[in-house]
Order: sequence, then structure tokens, then C-alpha cells
Amino acid sequence: MGITAAEPADQPGRAPVLRMRGITRRFPGTLALDGVDLEVEAGSIHGLLGENGAGKSTLLRILAGDQPPSSGTLELDGELAVISSPVQAHDLGIGIVYQELSLLPNLSVADNISLGGEPTRGLAIDDAAVRATADHALGRIGMSHIDPDRLVASLSLAERQLVEIAKVLTLRRPRILIFDEPTAALNHHDVERLFGILRGLRDHGIAIIFVSHRYREVLQICDVATVLRNGRVVGTVRQGEATLARLVELTLGQQGELTLRREHRTAGTGDPALVVRDLSVGAWVDRVSLEVRRGEIVSVCGLLGSGHTELARAICGDAPEVSGDVRILDASTRPTSPRDAIRQGAGLIPEDRKLEALFPDLSVARNISIASLGRLVVARAVRLIRPGRERSQVEDGARRTGIAQAVLSRPVMTLSGGNQQKSILARWLMRGCDLLVCIEPTRGVDVGAKLEIHRQLERVAQDGAGVLIVSTDLTEVLSVSDRVLVMYRGRLGAELDPSVASEQDLLLAMQGGIAGERAGYLEEAAS
Repeated sequence: MGITAAEPADQPGRAPVLRMRGITRRFPGTLALDGVDLEVEAGSIHGLLGENGAGKSTLLRILAGDQPPSSGTLELDGELAVISSPVQAHDLGIGIVYQELSLLPNLSVADNISLGGEPTRGLAIDDAAVRATADHALGRIGMSHIDPDRLVASLSLAERQLVEIAKVLTLRRPRILIFDEPTAALNHHDVERLFGILRGLRDHGIAIIFVSHRYREVLQICDVATVLRNGRVVGTVRQGEATLARLVELTLGQQGELTLRREHRTAGTGDPALVVRDLSVGAWVDRVSLEVRRGEIVSVCGLLGSGHTELARAICGDAPEVSGDVRILDASTRPTSPRDAIRQGAGLIPEDRKLEALFPDLSVARNISIASLGRLVVARAVRLIRPGRERSQVEDGARRTGIAQAVLSRPVMTLSGGNQQKSILARWLMRGCDLLVCIEPTRGVDVGAKLEIHRQLERVAQDGAGVLIVSTDLTEVLSVSDRVLVMYRGRLGAELDPSVASEQDLLLAMQGGIAGERAGYLEEAAS
């Protein structure tokens, strides 16, 4: 089953397929949207930007039929429409790929792609047609190598993101396709593949709403961009008029930099916080050796499947089939579990905070303190926590990371993605770890939260800890690191000096190429 566009576009920007007027959404004690006007043209890619909490997600939920507006009107192709359910949105040709993936892990890829619209033969589901639908949808995004019969639970986060995108492409006659942070889990190659798909959809008259915190990607792919701040539209700019500085200024309400360039890079002269020797992880990592010293920020990057994520998890005792040596500070043995790594002085910020780091039903305060509870007891035999001491340390961690004191008693899942991520960082600030390992530390967070996280990682290093970052955000890697290590096919292929290397140098090294002397390339990729 392929995509059939409503009709081919004669030219981009010909007419609004979507017109929203005065959209307001109130929650108890909160005005999430305040009179939002938005027009999205057929045959265009429309960026929707803003900090976490600006109202983007609420606007998307209204379009997807998950919740109604408190007031305002919505038109599709010039006709008033009321979208009262996700099924109705689907029938109207509106598809959405949420940042928080909706796939069911205990079902196969094929079953997830057809879920809710399974082809039937008589009264029974046509399994062969379900599989054929999945094969076609995966082929459209260049992911034919994914077996439709695989359980979603066995896929990596990046693969699940691509399956989610394939799922939305099964709409029969899409008018509007919404992508909420679609590149957050993708490497550079997969991003370019996705952009080719989006341009093809646009050229067939489909309207694309592209939500992203990666503003360079917005400038690259979007024909027009609208910025929300505090539930209101603060600006709409067209391609050619928009600049990185202008988008950041609209988002924050002030001029600012997208990333924080470290002013005082260390030569790595502190004592080792981490020593890795000949570390192998199954078929993913092959005899990797590296060091991270106190006061130093080291980043490891690579393409999807290069082994950089598996390396970080093995360091924290969270990987199977590990051999080689990992020493955190003066520990005599390699950590064999996350608990073991924490005891040795390490902290981990994983790539999927909801599944691997947060306790959704607990308060923000308890999510921050949970790694330090053993240090807060009155006496180990009694194991009673000192509430005053816990409160003061939690408040200090919240203050350092920019979390409002008023939200500490709320369930952590009620916070924006940026504040959820900052609460995990505050957890390790409270713990006072000697080695902080961060996998995609700013994935899915807004510009302001990203700046704050970068500042705090810098402060962690200044306070004497070692920081190891695994990231696919090339700008982030070059901005916050003292050294950048590039993995290629499971081995360390290069070390770059971020003070002189460019994103192009980094991309070349990630492909196994030689970045050149200007980038500080130290070792050729293993052949």
C-alpha cells in the first residue's frame, strides 16, 4: 500500500490546507494556548518551534483529536472541522509521529504499522496483507532490512523511530503529516534519508508540520517556520528570511547562542576518572581503549551501529558479553551492573529517560534524591530518611539545574521533557559522582534547557569530575567537549580537537574517512 496524495501540487504555497484561528486551551491553573493563529499551506514543510511548555504539544494534540480546544476554530481546505477523536483525525487525512513513540513493544513491526487499520479477509485479519503493508512502508524509508516479524521490543530507539515514521506513511490519502522531533534518535545518514522522504511528500501536495529543537535542520528543510512562546505565536518567518540567531531570539525572547562554547579547555592533566583498556562488547565494540580525566569533558560519537552507545553502557555495567578492563577511579574491578558502577562513583544519563531513568509516579523531588537515599538515613539499622536534609539537597540540585521549587512535589511525568532531563542531571549532582556518563543528554529538549544542561556539564567538570558524552548532535559535541573520539565499526577511529575541527571534519571521520591535520586527527580508522 503506497501513499496517494490528495492531488499533486502545482506549486508550493498555493493554498492553506489548515487554518487555525484563536485556538485557546485552558487547563486548571494553566493557559496552555492563548489565541493561536496558524496557517499551513498545501505542498509545504512548516516548522513549529518553541521551548518545552510553549504550547507545541497541546496544539498537536488538538490537531490529532486527542483533546478539544477551549475556544477557536479549525478549517481543513477551507471548511470548518471539529476533530473529536484520533480516529476522526486519521479519516480526515491527519497523521502524527509523536516524540514519545506509540509503538507496542510486545507486537511485531508489521502489527504495529497496521494497528487500528488492519486489512481483513472476511472476518479475519489478513496476515499476508499486514506483512505486505509493512514491507512497503519500510521500503519507502529505506529500512527494508528490518524484519516485519521482529518484536518492536528488540529494536533500537533509532529503529523504533523509523518504524513509527513508516506507520504514519500508511495513511491512504494524507493531507497533513505531523512529525514531532522525528530526527531526535537518528544519525546524519538517516536524517538525510528522512528529509528526502519529506521533500517527496511535499512535492505531492501534502502539508508537513515539522516540530524540532534542532534549528539548523529547520533552516535546512522547512519552507516556513512559526515560533510559539508561552502559548502564543511570536513570529512566523519564511525560508530565506530566517537565521539561526533570529529563531533563537524568537524562542527565548532575547538574543542568545544555541550552544555554549567552552572558554577554558583543559589539557586533561587531572587524575584519571575513567580508564578503559581493550574493552569489547559482543559484536558491537572491538578492543577499545580510552581515558577520561578529572575536569575533562570527552565526547564519543559515531554513526548508528558504530558501537558508541554500547561502549557507554558497558562502562556503566549495563551490557552483555563484555570483556576487557574498565576502571572508575581507583576501583579494582570492572563494574558488572549499574548498581556496581554507582558504588564506584559513576552516574548515567541514558538515552531513553522515560523507560530507563524516571520513576513516573514519584515526585520530582524523589526522582532527584533516589540515588542518594542511602546517604540520607538516620542510621542504617533503622533506615529512616532525614527529610530536612533530603529537602535541602534536592532544592540545591533543582536550583542548580533551573527547576522551579514549586514543581518539586509534582509527579515527574507532569513536567516538560527539558525539566525531566534536568531532574535526572540534578540526581547525579546531588549524588556527587566522580564520573558522569551521558547518552544524548539534550535529546528532545528546548534551546533554554539545552543551554542549562551544557552549563551544568561544564560545572560538573570544573568541580573535578570526569564527563563522558555520547551524542549524535555534532554541534553539541564540538561545543562542549575538550576531546572528541570517533567510533567507526566498533573501534576508535579518530580523535579530534574540537577547537579547530568542523562538523564536516566530524562527519568525515564518522564515515571512516580522514579528517585531516586541521581537525587534529590522531589515528586512522581501522581497516
